[in-house]
Amino acid sequence: MKINKVLLTLTLFFAAWAQIQAAPIDQKKLIGKWQYTAPTAPPNYMTGQINFLPDGEKLKGELEIEGQKLAFSEVILKNDEVAVTIVIEGTPITIKFKLVNDKLEGQAETPDGMVGVTAIRK
Repeated sequence: MKINKVLLTLTLFFAAWAQIQAAPIDQKKLIGKWQYTAPTAPPNYMTGQINFLPDGEKLKGELEIEGQKLAFSEVILKNDEVAVTIVIEGTPITIKFKLVNDKLEGQAETPDGMVGVTAIRK
């Protein structure tokens, strides 16, 4: 009986600890312009700008490359991560970021594999 109580207490402790570690992103901290780099992306997509804009209670955004703006088809805030989807040359690309010390760090899921992406506030 005591072992069950100890196991229950430990389980609750680790569940609470996991919630604290995965603090949700405040969308207000994302709003603005971010200069991104993706060193292993194709040459036209290695650098550019990500713009997050308020849209009522939600967030919208766009990718700006070589003066061309491409709207995100989806922006999802979940726990400590923001995921954006954009269609590039007919292919949907999902990029998942975490906000770390006012810097976005993440990975883009592309047909050619994962591409590291980092962005700093402009």
